[in-house]
Amino acid sequence: MGARLGPEAIRELEPLNRLLARDEVYGQIVSRNATSDGESISGLAFVADRRWRSADSLLLPLAKVMADLVTTVDFTQIKGCEWHTCTLLFVDTTRGQIRRWCSMAVCGNRAKQATHRERSPRSSKTKQLLERR
Repeated sequence: MGARLGPEAIRELEPLNRLLARDEVYGQIVSRNATSDGESISGLAFVADRRWRSADSLLLPLAKVMADLVTTVDFTQIKGCEWHTCTLLFVDTTRGQIRRWCSMAVCGNRAKQATHRERSPRSSKTKQLLERR
């Protein structure tokens, strides 16, 4: 997190490379029928498929996504979510590298609600009443 991957990372990626080498993807040409703007379009399409010979082969799509992430993402943009109970990492592609949460809808909203509760006059009165008891 926060550093570029160098050539030395290949040793650590060897298990992923071994998994990727076992893939049994094949393709087929199939008939395709689709509609675009009310006109019928007929033709052929190439569709990739996979042989599922073992339970381990179910990991292959995940391995491909991981390989894509490792080869296309700048690891200096990877950050950890700032919400205190969240353990997720995310790629910060914002212009100023200022993103703080994995999801604005979840962790960001929780953080903003907590800040609002701390600043709220009603909240401070409730704290004072609780302190008196």
